[in-house]
Amino acid sequence: MKEEIFGPLLPIITVSGVDEAIQFINEREKPLVIYVFSNENKLIKRVIAETSSGALLANDCLVHFTVSSLPFGGVGEWIFVASRFLEKKVAKGI
Repeated sequence: MKEEIFGPLLPIITVSGVDEAIQFINEREKPLVIYVFSNENKLIKRVIAETSSGALLANDCLVHFTVSSLPFGGVGEWIFVASRFLEKKVAKGI
């Protein structure tokens, strides 16, 4: 994966463990969101501590879709992209 995906696609990338997953995330631009699914709170807290993203959801993937009052945006370069996207939606009355 080299570019951000906007659409109903869920890429599945196989990694050997948590260390490789965190490394994979940190070697790329900061994602808009990270979804972590685990029964281990220690693992969730580690992903929170060792990565950076616009949002992080643990054991959930629908909150952003169902709660429209949550902010939309990212960190780094994505802050500009997200704000331009919202400006266009507002201008179109969406």
